[in-house]
Amino acid sequence: MSKTPLYAHILLDRSGSMESCRDTTIDAFNEYVMGLRRSDDVDARLSLTIFDSQSIDAVQHVEPAKSFIELSRQNYVPRASTPLLDAIGHAVAKTDEVALRSGEKVSLVILTDGMENASKEHTKETIRKLLTDRQDNKGWLVTFLGADVDAFTEAGAIGVHADKYLQLKKSKLRVAMQYAAASQMRFAESGDLNVGGFTAAEREDADKD
Repeated sequence: MSKTPLYAHILLDRSGSMESCRDTTIDAFNEYVMGLRRSDDVDARLSLTIFDSQSIDAVQHVEPAKSFIELSRQNYVPRASTPLLDAIGHAVAKTDEVALRSGEKVSLVILTDGMENASKEHTKETIRKLLTDRQDNKGWLVTFLGADVDAFTEAGAIGVHADKYLQLKKSKLRVAMQYAAASQMRFAESGDLNVGGFTAAEREDADKD
């Protein structure tokens, strides 16, 4: 039986406040990749973009999960401020360029621990329009993981669907990334955006100490 194709673009905050959870973030991302790598049902290709106010960088772009590079203290060094809106605009543009396989579903995961404070190109309004279009017209699964921030307010302001955000404690980053992988696999297999939402149990668990 052939596996279901999935393309997932992870947008990861590298601003200075992520230093407090640097190792946890590294472990969480690597565990996320391993979960997709081990899947018997989903054939995932991944991109990882990390960002701060000094630069927005592709760690790897459109690479099979089975050969994806691990995140480490060498390639993930928190610094500077949080141009969240510009980084989202960049990730959307890069995802738009990807040549999709037949039946391949698209997922964008945004992981941040801070509110926007450094963007120069985009506003919440322009990003809301972009994400609303990709979700409603192209069927993308857009997921927002807010670590120790008001994820409801931040995700809602940029048009992320109400059931597609997780408000989480930094200590729960690994669990949250596991939930993100599970939601992506549900979405890829079903083709139903509603199935890609987080469950009440997942929400409650991610926000507990």
